[in-house]
Amino acid sequence: MQGSVFYGRTFLLVYFSQSGGDKMINNEHKRIYILLAFGITIISFSSILIKLATAPPLAIAFYRLLLAVIFFTPYLLLNYRKDLKHFRDYRLAVVGFFLALHFIFWINSLQLTNVASSVVFVSLQPLFTLVLEYIFTREDFKKGVAFGAIMAIVGSVVISIGDVNKLFSMFWGDMLALTAGLLGAVYLFLGRNLRDDIDYFPYIYIVYTYTAIFVGFFVLITGTPLTGFTSHNYWIFLLLALGPTMIGHSIWNYSVRFLPATVVSISALVEPLLSSTWALLILGETVSAITFIGAILILWGIYVAIKGNKKAERDESL
Repeated sequence: MQGSVFYGRTFLLVYFSQSGGDKMINNEHKRIYILLAFGITIISFSSILIKLATAPPLAIAFYRLLLAVIFFTPYLLLNYRKDLKHFRDYRLAVVGFFLALHFIFWINSLQLTNVASSVVFVSLQPLFTLVLEYIFTREDFKKGVAFGAIMAIVGSVVISIGDVNKLFSMFWGDMLALTAGLLGAVYLFLGRNLRDDIDYFPYIYIVYTYTAIFVGFFVLITGTPLTGFTSHNYWIFLLLALGPTMIGHSIWNYSVRFLPATVVSISALVEPLLSSTWALLILGETVSAITFIGAILILWGIYVAIKGNKKAERDESL
């Protein structure tokens, strides 16, 4: 039942985006912020689902992408068959490649370092996005957004301060997490620059397809098994595909068409906060007081970034 709800909401999003929704969201940014908040909430369940799985991490990543592509295929063939030509656009393959690398580096970092350290380094993604925007699209660089990004990153570091003595203790895992943050920033930045060239739905479909292909390639070269799992794992693959991938990440990609990549990237810092909440409620894990301090900084940083973005847009319209 939950899967069907996820699936239905995804198609409502697609319908909204192609039936005049783009114009409405451009006129009322509140809608896109609400949509983005919903998407991040859905994504935040991925860590809980992954923790409940016993399959290898690469197999989890591959199946969540493969199933999402399979479920999206009928809709694409019915409504966007002509857009299959974009598979020849090498830029989409490049975006898919960076997304695949982001998944691979992040998952493997968790095998080589502790979760706290991985979160600290991956959370630098908004900073990388900010640098990319400043270098390549200076019209997107907004001081208020930059300050909010730095504040949110500090909050993420504060959350993991209890394990700060462990930072760099497992050097290669830390470097993989840092690289994952950079790759995620590149993926988001490149996707924003393609927003005017390709419709939303064909874009996410083709990118997810290329990402699944690249992850599948790494599955093959590492010899990761794709069969022999319990039915419990396959249900988790299905939920990951229907929820965090088809809805969460799709909304994330949709949002970056209307907001600076840095703002969207900063919003991802809410995910570990929500994941901690679900872990407390569902898995019974404890949440330390310092986590709440970091949460306040992250949420305040996001608020400052959003306000900075709005102010810059008002100034530009004058």
